[in-house]
Amino acid sequence: MNWIVASAKWLGGLSMLAILSIGLKGCLGEHIEVHGAGASFPAPIYARWRALYHREHPDISIHYRAVGSGRGIKAITAGEVDFGASDALLKKSEERALRQPLLSIPTVMGPVVLAYNLPRLEGELTLSGDLIAGIYLGDITHWNDERIALLNPGINLPALPIRVAHRSDSSGTTHIFTDYLSEVSEEWRNDVGRGKRVFWPTGNEWAGDGNDGVAHRILLEPGGIGYLELKYAQNAGLNYAALINRAGKRVRPTAKAVQEAEQNTPASPESYLKQSIVNAPGEGSYPISAFTYLLVYRDISDMESHRAHALIDFLKWVLNEGQPEARKLHYVPLPEELRLQVLEDVASIKLPPLPTVH
Repeated sequence: MNWIVASAKWLGGLSMLAILSIGLKGCLGEHIEVHGAGASFPAPIYARWRALYHREHPDISIHYRAVGSGRGIKAITAGEVDFGASDALLKKSEERALRQPLLSIPTVMGPVVLAYNLPRLEGELTLSGDLIAGIYLGDITHWNDERIALLNPGINLPALPIRVAHRSDSSGTTHIFTDYLSEVSEEWRNDVGRGKRVFWPTGNEWAGDGNDGVAHRILLEPGGIGYLELKYAQNAGLNYAALINRAGKRVRPTAKAVQEAEQNTPASPESYLKQSIVNAPGEGSYPISAFTYLLVYRDISDMESHRAHALIDFLKWVLNEGQPEARKLHYVPLPEELRLQVLEDVASIKLPPLPTVH
């Protein structure tokens, strides 16, 4: 029997246990509430998953607050929530602050886009890593800069000042974006670096809280530009740029381009989880692609029994029934081999025993 078949049998048994526990809770007439907090990047797909799961399990409510990756990590570390969420894997210093080992569970992939507010611009803007770094370093200050014009022949660029929007909170989307800039710009890497919160050379006048806050800042005045997850740009009616990737090709933020970025990124020798898929090789790779993660302790045997089993059942639902929903909101499902590996990890989480009903 190969490991996939064995895992499937084991997971099936564990899933049935969770289902039995949930059914039991429903019979007792009680309502189970599971609470999480963290990244805003995946909040639209998490909202859809929570609603669909609740429809199937009306006695269970999965609550989620999109407070940013930094706050999500702090909340799970402090034991304030049942699960956290982050667009970045934990740093060593964050791991040391944990009361016990934490499991980072990838849920979907998605693109970070450069959205802009140029109302009368005809044609789609194209940007490169050098241009984006120049804008965020404060070296490129107007939209009609000759360096932008050179990459956008035939487009009449306005002589507007560039208003640079970024996140005000500790953000996984910021980590993805600054990780990309650190890969494509030596000056950015040396002077600013990568992180969930960084010192912004352009100042904080146009900072926004969450992905939706950045969208709002971009919309405030013509000339705005900012980085945010694709769905937020679409919801706000913002245009977003095609990007020049590592292979020198112009690429739009499509599901196929995100998949290619993942496929073309070498696996980490330390873990099946890829640390980063930004600036991936390959002609079709979208350069600012990323995973997002749910954070759950490997041992939740001290959690209230039915709540713990409901949490694990929800995680399995996300990794099974929930995956096809991702594309409907322009996220990208997990690669199949990775999905199976993650399911095996979820099955290893230590649960409390179910109470005996007399």
